[in-house]
Amino acid sequence: MKQRPRKKPGFREVNPATVLLIKQFLLGFFIFSTIGLFIYGVRTVTNLPAFTITTVMTSGGSTIDEEQVKKRVTDALSGTYLKLIPRSFSYLYPEEEIVEAISGIDRIKNPKVLRTDRHTLEVTYDEYYPDALWCEKATTKCFFLDNVGYAFSLSPHLTGGSLLRYYTLQDTPEQGRSVLLPEDYRKIKDFVIELGQTGWYVATVEVDAVRDVFYTLSQGGELKTTLEQSNTETLGYLVTLRQSTQFAELAPGNFQYIDLRFGSKVFVNETEEIVAGAATSTATSAEAVAE
Repeated sequence: MKQRPRKKPGFREVNPATVLLIKQFLLGFFIFSTIGLFIYGVRTVTNLPAFTITTVMTSGGSTIDEEQVKKRVTDALSGTYLKLIPRSFSYLYPEEEIVEAISGIDRIKNPKVLRTDRHTLEVTYDEYYPDALWCEKATTKCFFLDNVGYAFSLSPHLTGGSLLRYYTLQDTPEQGRSVLLPEDYRKIKDFVIELGQTGWYVATVEVDAVRDVFYTLSQGGELKTTLEQSNTETLGYLVTLRQSTQFAELAPGNFQYIDLRFGSKVFVNETEEIVAGAATSTATSAEAVAE
């Protein structure tokens, strides 16, 4: 009969479960220590002055407050990611958020952000300039339009005719939208300019859903046109009409409207001048063919 080996004096038998527990504890300690050291290292490095954005440079526009732009950028750089990495860390600054914040400033157009070195952000932008107004007919609310018809900002209450006013029957004016398709806006602008060169000045433009355009003249009277017809054709019919014997004296203020929407067939509604001392005026309508 075999005898069990005797334990050596001074040694105790170790429970395998205890060994496993110790190994797990050491492994966990190693993992958490590594993670802790990594976090500490990341936090330490990303907070070093050598990698921190401290300067914001701005340029662009002539009426935009640069201090307001810098404040928007500084606000976007404040705080941290996951309470660990500063948002001002040179290699992880929030570029898209900065661009979005700057874009919210009135008149700023096409903002760009560039890190020129580890400490400096350069912010550049263009400026929207008012070209016309897009207004609601029922109220005095208007938005500034740029040179392609984009509504970039709500305008203050303006009087006078320094800016052409647009009205759209099918749309409500809204910031961030275009009053018309760019090509239609350009076409109307060109028509207004060419009319002005003949001494007929436009105060308001109204466009409906079927692309008919109604120009109200500053001196009185209205021109009815359509965007389906070229400016050359429309102006040609108007010139021919004015050169005719019947309508040689036609001028803003002595007619109600001229309808140029039907090709060479031009309709004129005239208003006779009020004779001194007369209580009323009479209106006549005529139809002219522009060859």
